[in-house]
Amino acid sequence: MKISPEQIEALQQQQQQANKAKKVNGAAFGEFLNQEVQQGEAQKTATHTPLPGLQAMNPLLQLQQTAPVQTAQISEGEFVGKVEELFGKLETYAQQLGSEGGLKQAYSTLEGIQGGVESLKKNWPGVNSENPELGSIVSELEVMAATEQIKFNRGDYA
Repeated sequence: MKISPEQIEALQQQQQQANKAKKVNGAAFGEFLNQEVQQGEAQKTATHTPLPGLQAMNPLLQLQQTAPVQTAQISEGEFVGKVEELFGKLETYAQQLGSEGGLKQAYSTLEGIQGGVESLKKNWPGVNSENPELGSIVSELEVMAATEQIKFNRGDYA
């Protein structure tokens, strides 16, 4: 299958429209994602109320309860940063496919995306159970990377 310049222009216009759709009320996708994660965390902490008598009996219990929350927020921030980085790599990959002679670069970018998804799944194994929204994003990234790998190996972009 040959790709004509008209098809490339249509794809670029589609990507530009998709980028515009990512903005919600003037906020970038990353900001929107951070907002949603923080709202989800606020709902979790609102539903979890420790027994007041236990804290009075053992003050160390209170310290142990606050420490994991702080590390979870840091790791979620790192997680969101990694996801945003992978979305940036996907955009770079799409641009490389549209350029002349960029197939070698595009393939190496695709391998980087797949490696990034694998490292996300390895470094944050419980993301699906802890935060299903972020887990679904990782699943989508994995499916997109695998699909592009199949298309690339099949010769769709030759």
